[in-house]
Amino acid sequence: MAFLTFLFVISLICVLTLWKRFTSSRRHRVPNGLKELPGPKGYPIIGVVPDVPEKNSFIKFAEWAKEYGPIYQCNLAGHNHVWISSDQIARDLLAKKGAIYSDRPHIPALISDNRTSSQYLPLLSKNDGWTRQRKFATVIMRESEKNLFYRYPELEAKRMLVELMNEPTCYNHALESFISRVTCRLAWGHSEASDELKQRARELLIGVSPTGALGNKLPFLMALPDWLVPAKAWERRRAATERKFFETMQGEVEADMKEKKAPQSWMKMFLDNRSKWGFKYELEGAYAVGMHGIAGALTIAAPMQSFCLAMCHYPQYLPMLHEELDRVCGDRLPRAEDRPNLPFLRAIIRECLRWRPPVPTGIPHYLIQDDEWNGYHIPKGSTMHPLEWAIARDPAVYPDPETFNPLRYVEPGWPTYQEPLTQFPTIRNITQFGYGRRVCQGQEVADEDLLIGIASIAWLFNIERIPETTPSSEPAVVADPEKVEDLGIGMNKKASISNEELNAGIQSKDGKPTLEDVLISKYEYPGTYPNPKEQKNDTLQPQSRHDSGHSLSSEKPSKSAKADASKEKIDPTLDFTTLLIAKPLPFKFNLTVRDEKRATQVREWFGEGVARGEYTSSREFWGENQGAGKPLGWGKV
Repeated sequence: MAFLTFLFVISLICVLTLWKRFTSSRRHRVPNGLKELPGPKGYPIIGVVPDVPEKNSFIKFAEWAKEYGPIYQCNLAGHNHVWISSDQIARDLLAKKGAIYSDRPHIPALISDNRTSSQYLPLLSKNDGWTRQRKFATVIMRESEKNLFYRYPELEAKRMLVELMNEPTCYNHALESFISRVTCRLAWGHSEASDELKQRARELLIGVSPTGALGNKLPFLMALPDWLVPAKAWERRRAATERKFFETMQGEVEADMKEKKAPQSWMKMFLDNRSKWGFKYELEGAYAVGMHGIAGALTIAAPMQSFCLAMCHYPQYLPMLHEELDRVCGDRLPRAEDRPNLPFLRAIIRECLRWRPPVPTGIPHYLIQDDEWNGYHIPKGSTMHPLEWAIARDPAVYPDPETFNPLRYVEPGWPTYQEPLTQFPTIRNITQFGYGRRVCQGQEVADEDLLIGIASIAWLFNIERIPETTPSSEPAVVADPEKVEDLGIGMNKKASISNEELNAGIQSKDGKPTLEDVLISKYEYPGTYPNPKEQKNDTLQPQSRHDSGHSLSSEKPSKSAKADASKEKIDPTLDFTTLLIAKPLPFKFNLTVRDEKRATQVREWFGEGVARGEYTSSREFWGENQGAGKPLGWGKV
C-alpha cells in the first residue's frame, strides 16, 4: 500500500510538472517588438531555487539586481517572479498601474483560498471582500488615531519597562508582549489574549511564508488527504483554532457591551454599527478585526529589536537620543504629544526600518494581464516583488547605505532631509508599508507603537554591546551585576500593594510556567535557533554571512571550520529569521537602568495601574498543555 501511494505521488508530481511547463511556455511568449526581462536562467523545472539561500535570501535577490538591472525575472519552481529594486519603477507599475497590479498571489499552504476567502485583508485579491474590509479598516484606524489610540501604547509601556528591569534576558518577550498587548487592547479592549494572539500570528506567519509551511514549498501536497500530509492537517487545525479564537473574542466584547463595560476597541466599533459594513458571512467582522490584531502582533516588534541591535553596533547615536528625550520629557515617560519635538527619535525609527526592513523581500503583488515596461514584456501571472532590501539601499537616495545613520534625515545636505522637522522624518507612507492600493492601513498604529516603545526604552535604559571576549555561556542580555539588587528583582518595595499582586500583571519566571515559557521551551519554528534542549552541551553557533545559505546548526564546529570562519568577514547584524517577517535572532547586550529614580518611579506608576485593575495576566484558551492532542489548540511551529 505504501509503495502504491509513493508511485501515485511521483506520478502526480510528473504530470503536474509537465502541465506547468506546457502552460508556462504558452503564457510567457514574448510579443513582437518587446524584449524578455533579463534574469538568471536557472535549471529546468525548478529554476533558480538551488541558487537561492534560505537564510537572507533577500541579499541574493539584491545581488542579482546589481547584475541584471533594477527589474528582472526568475523562475522559482515553475512560477515567474519579477523583482523590482527601484522605488520609481515600483511606483510606475504597482501604484500607477494599480488596476492590474493590485492582486495577491495564491498561497498554497492555506486551506481557504487567501484571494477570495475574505479572511485576511492583506492577502485578498482586489474584489468585493477587499473593498468592504478596506473601508472598515480605514474607519477604525482613523478613529483610533484621532483618539491617540486610547493611550494604550503609553499604558503598556510601563509594564514593558518593569519586565525589562525584572528580566532583561527576556527582552524579546517583553518587546513582543508590549506590541501584542497594545494590539489586543485596540482589537478587543483587553490585553489578556496577548500570548494567544502572538501564537495565532506565529502560526499564520508559518502558513504564508515561502520558506515556512511545507505546502508552499510543495503545493501539490495540499491536494492529498490530511492523513497522508501532516502539514495539511496542521494547517486545518490552525485555521479552526484561529476561527474559534476570533469568535470567542467577539463574543466577549458583545457580553461587555451588554453590561455597558466594554472599553474602546475596533470590535466595539464594528458591533456598534454591525449592519453598516455590509459583511457577507457570519464571522467576517470577527476576521476583519482579528486580522488587524495578528498583523500587528509580531511585525511591529521586529524594528524594536533592530533598534537594540543598532544601538549595540552604532553606540554613538544613543547619547544623542538620550539628550533629546531628557530635554523634551524630563522625568516623565514619553507620550504622543511629544512627537513634533522628537525629530532624532523619529530619525532613528525611520533608519531602523530602512537598515533592517521587517519584510526585506516586500509583500508580493500579482499581475492579472500582460504588461510592458520600457520595451520589456512582463507576463500575466507574474508575482511582483518590490524588493525592499534593495530599494532601501539605493546609494543615490541613501549614501553609504549599509551603515546605520539616522543623521541622514535630520542634517541638511542629505538626500533624505526634509523640513519641517516637527513633521519629518516620518515612517508614514514609506516604501516598507507597500505600494498603490496595497498600502498597509495599520501604519499609523505601527508609528505610534514604535514612537512610544522605543522612546520609553531609551528614556530608562542604556544599551551596550557585550565585548566579543565574553564567554558564550552568558545570557543573551546581561544586567549590570552591581545594580541587580537596586533594581529590585521583585517589585518596588515602596508600592502600596503586595509583590504578589504586582506580579499578577506581568510575566514571571517564578512559579507556574506562563504561556510564553511553554512556547519557548517546547516549540521551535523555521528561522529560530535550534531548541536549546537539543543542544546537549554545545553552545549556540549563529551564522551571519551575507551569502550564507546554511541553516543554523547545533553541531560544534571543527577546528578547521573555526579557522575558515575566522578568515571570513562576518556581519553580526545579519542573523535574522528566515520567514516572511524578518527579525533579529537573539543576541547579547547589556541593558542597564540610566537613573534609579526613574526606575523607582516606573515601578510606582505600574503598581498604581495594577491597583486600578489596568494590568492583568495572560490567560489560556485551550486547556492543559495548550490543547495538545485536542481538535483546537497550539500547533507545533
